[in-house]
Amino acid sequence: MTEPSLHPGQRVLHTEFGEGVVIQLTANGYVRAFFPSGERQVFGESLRPATSRAEQIIAHVDGGAHRLRDAWLHVEAHALPLMENAAALTSARIDLLPHQVVLTHQVATTAPRRFLVADEVGLGKTIEIALILRELASRGELDRALMVVPAGLVNNWHRELNEVFNLDFEVFGAEGDVTDRRSNAFAKHNRLIASVDTLKRRARISRLKEAPPWDLVVCDEAHHLSAYRNGRKVRKTENYKLAEALRDHTRDLILLSATPHQGDHFRFWMLIQLLNPTLFKSPEEMVDERHRLNEVVYRRTKADACTADGSPLFARRWVHTESFTMSAAEKAFYAKLREYLIDGFNLAKQQGNQGRALGFVMTIFQKIAASSFAAVRSTLLHRQLALTIHEAILKDEALDIDGHQALMEEARQLIHQHSGLADDAVGRGEVDRVLADLKLRLIRKLDEDRLAAVASSESAEMVTAEGEEAATTAVELSLPEERLRIADLLKVFPQERETKVDKLLRGLGALWEQNPNEKVVIFATYLATVDLLAREINTAYPGQGVVVLRGGDHGTKLAAERRFRRPDGPRVLICTAAGREGINLQFSRVLFNFDLPWNPMDVEQRIGRIHRYGQKETAQVYNLVLSDTIEGRIFLMLTDKLQEIARALGKVDEQGNIAEDLRGQILGQLTDRLSYDQLYREALSDPELKRTRQELEAAMNNASEARKVVFELFQDLDQFSLDDYKPLANIDEGKSRITTFLQAAVERNGGSFQQIDDLRFKITAEANSVPMICTFDRDLAQQNEQLELIGIDHPLINRLLNQWRSTEASSLGATANVNIKQAVALSIWLVQSFGSKQDAGSHLVPIAVDRTGKRMPSIEKQYLECLQAPTGQPQFQAKERAALLHEHIEPMLQRELGHRGIANPDKGYSTEMLAWVEMD
Repeated sequence: MTEPSLHPGQRVLHTEFGEGVVIQLTANGYVRAFFPSGERQVFGESLRPATSRAEQIIAHVDGGAHRLRDAWLHVEAHALPLMENAAALTSARIDLLPHQVVLTHQVATTAPRRFLVADEVGLGKTIEIALILRELASRGELDRALMVVPAGLVNNWHRELNEVFNLDFEVFGAEGDVTDRRSNAFAKHNRLIASVDTLKRRARISRLKEAPPWDLVVCDEAHHLSAYRNGRKVRKTENYKLAEALRDHTRDLILLSATPHQGDHFRFWMLIQLLNPTLFKSPEEMVDERHRLNEVVYRRTKADACTADGSPLFARRWVHTESFTMSAAEKAFYAKLREYLIDGFNLAKQQGNQGRALGFVMTIFQKIAASSFAAVRSTLLHRQLALTIHEAILKDEALDIDGHQALMEEARQLIHQHSGLADDAVGRGEVDRVLADLKLRLIRKLDEDRLAAVASSESAEMVTAEGEEAATTAVELSLPEERLRIADLLKVFPQERETKVDKLLRGLGALWEQNPNEKVVIFATYLATVDLLAREINTAYPGQGVVVLRGGDHGTKLAAERRFRRPDGPRVLICTAAGREGINLQFSRVLFNFDLPWNPMDVEQRIGRIHRYGQKETAQVYNLVLSDTIEGRIFLMLTDKLQEIARALGKVDEQGNIAEDLRGQILGQLTDRLSYDQLYREALSDPELKRTRQELEAAMNNASEARKVVFELFQDLDQFSLDDYKPLANIDEGKSRITTFLQAAVERNGGSFQQIDDLRFKITAEANSVPMICTFDRDLAQQNEQLELIGIDHPLINRLLNQWRSTEASSLGATANVNIKQAVALSIWLVQSFGSKQDAGSHLVPIAVDRTGKRMPSIEKQYLECLQAPTGQPQFQAKERAALLHEHIEPMLQRELGHRGIANPDKGYSTEMLAWVEMD
């Protein structure tokens, strides 16, 4: 028989699983209960009632000076993270937008949290996830979180979550902070970022299942979690199988994708199955009942999103492609370079697997050549040097001493020429050092996997310094007489200023003639191109100033951004791929794309640096294109096809600009349908680009059709509404509560709090600690890095919340003097519910009764004020307290939860008394 005293919400003890909470009494004497290890069904007789926290609290009611203040701090430590507008009170130094605040609130106050966030590119999905993580952590609902992301985005996520949001994530993998070589890292580490390719191996999935469940798993670029139908057979990719394993091993699951639907209803339905396998029985039902997607899908477009006052989030943008042709000398060099690349690809293809490295090298060379002739010349010079040293090593191994020495001397001369080092003792010593270093690297050989990673990265412009180095030192397989061939190629290198550079300088001159103070952003992928541009601009326009953003950590990026932002700072910022994310340049309105990445979605991300929230002017974008190169012709083809589709759909404005939403939607669909590496590589041997045009047109037509299918399916999804934001927008009361809590908590710890002015205050967290100057003002904090931006998720607030949430139960029975005519017992309860979307999450419920057990709603309404009243005297004897608790308050609480819809058979919940205050 089931123990008759057990009831839902009751705390119980089990010999194996420890302390838990009864969820439901089931048939045959079994009980469903929630333990720290998860939900279990156990035999009722194996459970015994635990001495409840409430009983521990009422056993120690005292009128001591600090008791009431400690009880209030304990209650507030639970209450502050549950404020409606907690998401708007973040301490991250970011521009916080209404749609981000609303999404964070909606997700954090829902259970189970299983959603697809499908916001358009540029609306800040990374920020939304970081805000959700921080809010759940501050609510005490997040210990373990796993981010599953594409390999090329691991570092971006790591930087954003840690440097901007201080979330302390570690990278899992051979190149990361954490590996599983000696132990199960998934069990030892609670906050991990890992690539999907690293995790999907069977051994890793087994270790994931052996580790404790996660509180939250996030999968970025979730459209890569694919499953296909062929007749009656369903083929699940390894990515999808990984997602299935994680789905069953996490409490919450969030999928992210700006293009979640690739035009195939079955694939999208299988994605929805990961979130809720009972929502739709089939893809056909999903199409017919598409309004039900609102249960699991959030999708906001740039057209929906707006500022807090309702004005459009984004200013207009104007994109102009300036195309021109190469000079005669450039054409001659380009023709010989193209022959070199074709021969390299052909040899790589003939050699099969052994030719992979050479194929990667040629791909990197082709990408570098599309940036500038100066960049490809620099890389060719370095490869020529590496080939010379490699040949010298082979001569040495063959005991050809004369040949070895001749080639090493040739290598020395090349280093002298490339570096400009003097032919004296100091210069020769430096040359020998460079030579020895390069020789050692060649002997160790190149890691082919690293070369493959940088060569095939289409989702981001990763092929910069690392790619250039990889291409120059991968010399195990080379063309016949390649070093001599490179020497011949370099003899026809154009000596005059590059045509593209000349066009850029003329454009800058025209802009500065109109406005000498115009700030201009220039994107160029490769370091040799960047150095060339900086040198040419400084020469042509001395005094305008150039700052270069080459990479580095977030702090390095911000330092370059701040220099550029200053009114008296440099007029030009040149960015490599490192500047495509993580910096905000909306104070500039002009951007030049000196080179164009092969994936046009990367161009969109570049434009997003100036065309973003806070841009007051029309963003002006100039694409510089050599129309007689392969890259230029393909780019113009793609642009023409986009224009054709846009005109057919009426998505072109009076200036001829394609509507941004259409561009983003089609290019997003195109990315999964086209291998840009393959397209550009095959175009080398297709002089008229007939095959290339056919392939591009087919892919574009498919992408356009997929966009139409997606539009029809998503048309019933709820749009973002500013009305949802308005209740969360007023944060004055929240700031006041945090300030009061902060002051009381630091003073209780021996620290101090001092108001400096309306916006700033000084805090000493505890005796002898370093003071901090703090503010709640987001704009002020972004202008002054010395100021600490305080929010509900600030590390100091988090530390204090955790400290006061863990207060001993024996310290939480207090007294208060509130000048009422009769004795009243006020109890405050934390109720956590789960299993239903409505009213799920955490709630604070006050229950107040007089000596007869009559409920006192007037006291409950002002329970926070009662907790901040002067201390009083105990009003009840121990037996009276127990009777009030068990005979009146606990039944009242159950009725209250039933009335609110929290206590019902479809969901579980737990109750915990936070404080007991006796008032007179």
